[in-house]
Amino acid sequence: MPYLRLSSLLLDDVTKRHLADELTATVLDILPAAKPEWTSVHFTPFEPSDFAIAGRLVSDGGIADTHLDISAPEVDERSWFALRNRLTDVLIEALGIPPSERWHVNVKLNSYDPHTFALAGNAADELPAASGDRPVRTSGGLRVAAVWLGFALGACVAYLCLRERIGSDAIVDIAPPPGPAPGERDG
Repeated sequence: MPYLRLSSLLLDDVTKRHLADELTATVLDILPAAKPEWTSVHFTPFEPSDFAIAGRLVSDGGIADTHLDISAPEVDERSWFALRNRLTDVLIEALGIPPSERWHVNVKLNSYDPHTFALAGNAADELPAASGDRPVRTSGGLRVAAVWLGFALGACVAYLCLRERIGSDAIVDIAPPPGPAPGERDG
């Protein structure tokens, strides 16, 4: 459930539509488990008098930064590297930022465990998949089954080995103890 928040100077609707499409497509390309219907882009505009760098308001000649926060479940290092580079490229192109000003584009990742994000009162890892017939994440169901199967198999092997080590083919005769041998006296 990727959630993107773009904080920038006010953008026109054409630019917002383009960015919504490009940012979503980029995220879906890099994070294949993400679904388009669960990927959102939130535009948060600010006025030139609402933003300052080095103590100087943008309205007083300071250069505005563009910030993109992306919240997504369990992003690995390789995907994060691809996200930060490609999303920066999308913003630079769409906003007409010169390559020399690339450092004014900031991308921040907020990676989270799917169990810590809820939608409609359900944790993200408990939501049904798009088809509606299985959960997005099984919460370790297969892993738990494998552990129990391993435990049962280990117990069976241990029993067979133990039985082999302490067992014998000896036959026990349950006859009564012999009495005195003939010719012996009790004495």
